[in-house]
Amino acid sequence: MEICEYTPDLIKPVTQFYNNLTSEVPHCYPVKEEEFAHAMQYAIGQASNDDEDFEDETAYIAMHNRSVKAFVHVGYHEDDNDNGDKVNNGVIRFLGYQRGDRSIGQVILDKAEEYFRDNNVSRIVAFSKIYRYSFYHFEYAELSDKLDHIHGLLGINEYQSYHGQVFLDWQNYNVNPPTIKPDVNLKVEWKDGRGKLPNCHITAHQDGEEIGECWNVSCGQFSSHPDVQDWVYTDWIGVEDEYQSKGLGKYLLQYSLHEMHKVGYKHAALSTDWNNYRALLFYSNFGYRAVDWTYAYEKNLQSDSKG
Repeated sequence: MEICEYTPDLIKPVTQFYNNLTSEVPHCYPVKEEEFAHAMQYAIGQASNDDEDFEDETAYIAMHNRSVKAFVHVGYHEDDNDNGDKVNNGVIRFLGYQRGDRSIGQVILDKAEEYFRDNNVSRIVAFSKIYRYSFYHFEYAELSDKLDHIHGLLGINEYQSYHGQVFLDWQNYNVNPPTIKPDVNLKVEWKDGRGKLPNCHITAHQDGEEIGECWNVSCGQFSSHPDVQDWVYTDWIGVEDEYQSKGLGKYLLQYSLHEMHKVGYKHAALSTDWNNYRALLFYSNFGYRAVDWTYAYEKNLQSDSKG
């Protein structure tokens, strides 16, 4: 087995590895080589990742007979700690190994941590929604519980989960238009995006003030795969505090889904924080069902016994 840094000539086996690894993860659709290559251009210095402000990025691959056995994409950025001192924070954007090959998974994770130590990284975050690949899952996704062997590897290496996002969906949804309208005026804005069907932003106003909103985007924003084009993702529902518990949030969601269905959407999805039980209760009673729990991990290298 060989451990090497990613180079563009490896894009085909790396893409195949990623697609095979994520095939059972809800809302992970096969990605094309050119799409994966775009995500990897930062790792080989072909582009500046200004959005994420990394000082450096790279990726390591475990290869055997030209077949990818494990893969990790890492980077680090400079930040201020609680004392105002500059520190390097490490990021594992993605980590994968073939189920059953725990020893290879350990080797590739060790290689990642060697990179972090060489760059004086004090803290590592893994699978943060901030650094997800744009085509991985839907927005805000972290490490899916369907990749349980990767959770296990991180856990035995002293990584701790610090955040989570639960995903719910509703296939072939059918929502009637609201029969009771709150005393609000609605503003509906349709906008084109990356998907074949439009995005929709609905705001509720009372006495000239915006008191609630509901953002809905085509899941084509996250993937070019044809199967995702008739999925709508509700990115945000918000109601001002004094107008909560009056049915406005339910009204906005119901109205949004009905409008989105009229333009061609068939399936609906959304997500919420792992400990937002009120939202989970609301969505599951509305008609959605939880399909995936995702988690972000962290590790403090300064207290790492291996260091």
